[in-house]
Amino acid sequence: MIFDRRLSFRPRAAFTFVEAIFTIAVIGIMSALAVSAISNGARDANRILARQQQAAVNEALTSWVMSQTRVGSTAQVRSLKNLRTQYNALGTSLARFNLLVPNPSSADPNVRNGYLDKTTTDHFLEHTSNSDRLQTKAMKGSGQYLALPVWQEGGFPTVELVNE
Repeated sequence: MIFDRRLSFRPRAAFTFVEAIFTIAVIGIMSALAVSAISNGARDANRILARQQQAAVNEALTSWVMSQTRVGSTAQVRSLKNLRTQYNALGTSLARFNLLVPNPSSADPNVRNGYLDKTTTDHFLEHTSNSDRLQTKAMKGSGQYLALPVWQEGGFPTVELVNE
């Protein structure tokens, strides 16, 4: 008996239904993982940027305290208690933040130049809609905001990064 190879072997031209469903399921799972990783990456990047912005505001606040302990170019020194009273009299985070903003009309060169650069202050002021929640675009993206709480006795003022 002669074996005809053409009759016993027929190449398949397409996927079977089960193979197609399995392939679609695998592609769906892989794309869901990829989308999840990308969205987590964007949120994580916003959180990192928010922490950097918190550090910048905290550094500016410390600079404000240090510069305000001296009265102009004189040798007179203001106490931290007086500064704390002035700071706490400003009732909101936004009012306290405005201490760091450049004020071109001030006679004090430190206040005139500000403790944060104009771009940073403008970015905060543009995205802040609640006077007790300072925000930037990155903070909105990560669901966070900055708060400048009451300055407690025995320390320096703080800047808190709060999750909404």
